[in-house]
Amino acid sequence: NFDGIGYEKLASESPEHITKLRDAIAEGVIEVVGGSYGQPYGLFHGGESNIRQRVYGVRTAMRVLGCRPKSFWEEEFDAYPQLPQMLAGCGFTGASLYFQWTWHTPEVPMEEAPVVLWEGVDGTQIPTATRNRMNLHQWPEDFQILLDDLAENPPLAEDGIPPLVLQWLELMPTQDWMCRSELMIPMLAKLKEDPRFEILAVTLGEYLAKWEGKDLPVRRYQPDDFWHGMTLGKNGDNHPKRSAELEHQILEAETATAILGLFGRPYEPWDVYPTWELEECWRQLLAAQHHDNHECEGLCGHVAEAQFAFIGSLLGANDPVERLAKRAGATHENVMTFDRHRLGYALSSPADPEHIWEITDDIAIFESEQFLLRIDISTGTIIEFSNAEGTVRNLHLTFSYGAGGKQYKASKRNPKYKTYKGEATLEIFLGTSTPACLRFVAHPETGELEIYITVEGLGLHGETLDPGYAGSMRMRIPSFSIGDVIRTDSPYAVQTVGKGASGKRKYPEADWMTSPQWFEEVEGAFTSQTFVDVTQTDGTGLLISHSGSQQWFLTEYGMENVVLSFDPWDGDNRSLSGATTYRLFPHNGISNAACIRRSSLLHKNYPKYRDPSEPPNFGSVPLADLPPLPMDFSAVSVHSTNVLATAFYREQESFCKRGLDTYAGEGMGHPYVLRLVEYDGLTGDVEVTLPGPIARAYKTNMMGEIVQELTIQPDKVSYLTTEPEKLEPFGIQAVRISVPMRAHEIATIYLDIVPGRKQFRDLDAKREIWATVHRVED
Repeated sequence: NFDGIGYEKLASESPEHITKLRDAIAEGVIEVVGGSYGQPYGLFHGGESNIRQRVYGVRTAMRVLGCRPKSFWEEEFDAYPQLPQMLAGCGFTGASLYFQWTWHTPEVPMEEAPVVLWEGVDGTQIPTATRNRMNLHQWPEDFQILLDDLAENPPLAEDGIPPLVLQWLELMPTQDWMCRSELMIPMLAKLKEDPRFEILAVTLGEYLAKWEGKDLPVRRYQPDDFWHGMTLGKNGDNHPKRSAELEHQILEAETATAILGLFGRPYEPWDVYPTWELEECWRQLLAAQHHDNHECEGLCGHVAEAQFAFIGSLLGANDPVERLAKRAGATHENVMTFDRHRLGYALSSPADPEHIWEITDDIAIFESEQFLLRIDISTGTIIEFSNAEGTVRNLHLTFSYGAGGKQYKASKRNPKYKTYKGEATLEIFLGTSTPACLRFVAHPETGELEIYITVEGLGLHGETLDPGYAGSMRMRIPSFSIGDVIRTDSPYAVQTVGKGASGKRKYPEADWMTSPQWFEEVEGAFTSQTFVDVTQTDGTGLLISHSGSQQWFLTEYGMENVVLSFDPWDGDNRSLSGATTYRLFPHNGISNAACIRRSSLLHKNYPKYRDPSEPPNFGSVPLADLPPLPMDFSAVSVHSTNVLATAFYREQESFCKRGLDTYAGEGMGHPYVLRLVEYDGLTGDVEVTLPGPIARAYKTNMMGEIVQELTIQPDKVSYLTTEPEKLEPFGIQAVRISVPMRAHEIATIYLDIVPGRKQFRDLDAKREIWATVHRVED
């Protein structure tokens, strides 16, 4: 097991070892397992990040090692409902769900069966080695315990297949590590020499292949079945939050430059699609998502922040969204807004807020058509919040935290607030020493209330928060009633929360490697990537979107969301403050897909326009000399509300087709790739309108290998823009494809969009400019 970026580094720094690895793989002595590009805790990162982790990892293994990974097995916890589908979509045929305890302490269900069919939320099944009593951690002492247990309780073969001893080893040639070859080899020799056992060494893939055709138990594990074993909220969740922000920015950049390619030359700055820049952003992001960069954030010196900064710098130096705004003719009076879920843009004049807060005594009121907010400043209670979809009343928001072994509640004291003139913003401060601040922003245009929260890692009286979850600063949200249905999201999926997960969290008392360790019991835990929805039995509810504070707990009070915690593994290299944003939306029933769509609004999308100080050019060509773009344009229109388009990008055929016999982008140069996700559990054909003409369209797996060819029909150009005449100079027409999709499927579509094909210039006609320019006489 190794990350793809590590294989690339090894190939450049020690090619002789890559040769040995390739030989051993060819001989069947070892196999690549895991095979992601950056070994993430996938549960904490976006759906598209998880797909790119697998795709980039498989491509790297095929290119560097000459093999295609088939077995998934990671040392650190990496499990969520959509993972079986993602693995199968990248060509994996087996998996293991045995994860180690290292800094983190994950819990997965203990099984009697050595192998089960792990079933994903969409029904995809993959043979999977289980967590069971035959699993071994890497320490020699653990090996001795297993030998003693085998002597007392000998395992039996099932269906003629021997039982499996599955051990994880993390060998390092240093005395600073407790698991080394010279310690493990004697234990392995002892097992091999034991006369009671016959030992057969196999790879995980070989063992799982023995169960092919057998009647295996099916397991569709629910999120409540897994405890991830991490301390979320540490450092204000900076790592997963920053990762999510950059994933969103990269996806926007991909979509914007894919749209730009439809309108032909000039290409700015160089090619029809900046493959290197965008794929380098992905590689840096996938590497930054590495589990050590998160679980050992402080211990590793926050090194992921340098990779995050590199991505920001690379995107900032040549932002495709800004380039699209420039090409579309956006000005500071007619700005461009870009919608990644709509996969398009629109130009419009910015509007000033029409309403402001009115304060009477301790009550703050914001009111507009079909929108009412009444907030008690003295307590921070939302007395009433109504929009066109629903109403919520008496929502009392408080904070709790632990310090000195005691639990405290931060509530309103010494009333203090301020409003912003001309803005729909109200700030309320909680606590005499201001450990928390709530900023309320009304959004009548979307029917939402935004609450921005900042907290300090000090209690009301200056105490430092206790370590772990017991001391964490938590936002408390009261529940509605017994029988509420709570939904939350994970990578490309939505699920219902039951009682939450339980488990243990392990911490060092002092030095991370040598000091004694202590445990914290955890109950009622669940995670959320972007939202939590509480729906009552009568169908009314409250959608709580958030900006990335992923750890939630069910309590007697209701729900608590961890905004800031201190993790002893980080030592003193930790953040003393945290911030998060919520958006509340009362409703009378809302679908999974609508929850995802609304929650995406929390990723700020600031209007773009051309800097007036810059020349009105696109590249070296004056904008006035180019055919004008329409005021609005939608590259993808999905005609099913249960399906969202989540990515629209291009890739380079010559690189991505390596090792694939049925690559769908063959002959396309820079094929367009569209990702669709079904969220509401519905099966059927999904109609999608796209810019065309389209020469070929294929449904593929996630690697781009053809599953089936799709039919292409003409469609109404009004789905693309309200100004169809402005598309005529570019030869853009509207076409429709029909994509068969099963419930909860993640579908990948490859497209040969004719207007987006690279337009080559006759550079040979200009050879004299370059070929003899150096022959200049003095």
